[in-house]
Amino acid sequence: MLTLEMRRCFVSRAIRRIPRLGIPIAASIVFAGAIFAMGLMRNLEVAPLTGSIWLTWYYPSSITAANIAKEALYESLFLGKNKLNSPLWTMSIELVGSYLAFMFAFATRWFTFALVTVFAAALSFAVHIAYLPFALSFGVGVLLTRVSPAKWSHKAKIAIFLAAIYLGGFSNDILYEPIIKLSPIDFNPLKDAMHCVGATFLVASVLALPSLQRAFSSYFFPLLGRLSFSVYLLHFPILCSLGCFVYLWTIQWGHAIAASSTVVIVLVTTIIAAVPFLRLVDVKSMKVAKRVDQYLRGFCVRLRSRRLALRSTI
Repeated sequence: MLTLEMRRCFVSRAIRRIPRLGIPIAASIVFAGAIFAMGLMRNLEVAPLTGSIWLTWYYPSSITAANIAKEALYESLFLGKNKLNSPLWTMSIELVGSYLAFMFAFATRWFTFALVTVFAAALSFAVHIAYLPFALSFGVGVLLTRVSPAKWSHKAKIAIFLAAIYLGGFSNDILYEPIIKLSPIDFNPLKDAMHCVGATFLVASVLALPSLQRAFSSYFFPLLGRLSFSVYLLHFPILCSLGCFVYLWTIQWGHAIAASSTVVIVLVTTIIAAVPFLRLVDVKSMKVAKRVDQYLRGFCVRLRSRRLALRSTI
């Protein structure tokens, strides 16, 4: 049974997630929309040269200012629309998943935890079956904080780490044929499930192995962690504009040189662009989310005080 304070905490966290995610998402869409409006997207020119169907899905001439505004304001965050920025298909899952994570965290008993798991699975079936491994991953993440991987045997820790590497690279390669042949489900949902399992094993490995903890605690990785959300939001429009321009400019020397040049320049440019985005957008979104939460908490306190005062006069 949730206490009043736990319910308030849940509502507070739920409300804070909207500006926390929504502001950076909107900024990345405006960024992509500005590049598109200036005619700098080159992905449709590169698509036939590389045979990429994926590149043909984005930035057609039919995109309008209304499309940009709707995706920035609500479609990407709540519906997972991603015409302007491909990675944003995950944002609606991230939003719902964060609420599921709160529910899992508040489930102090194993029976309640199981009920939340059933609810997450039912929600995935109702919305889209492909979301099932992602929804359950939030619960598994909470579960890892309760099972203490550091207490596992050394052999188990190494086995899980090796499994993380193997499953994290799951594809239609010959290395994975035994799993593909034995699986009763199609390849794409199987791939998503295996990647989720691989990611879970990798997190468990970091929690279990002090050597990995020391490695990921060095200067570079914490910095990359702080920049990760900004990199995630910015890399696709940079790839489709600057990256594709570099590819078109260097293709005269062959695909290998063009592809490697594109990777290096997009990677460096994205990390550089992520620094001001982090400071001006990502950090500010956290501050706005905190202020919204403080305002709503204050409003609830004032409302409760007025109700008590009204009751005392009756």
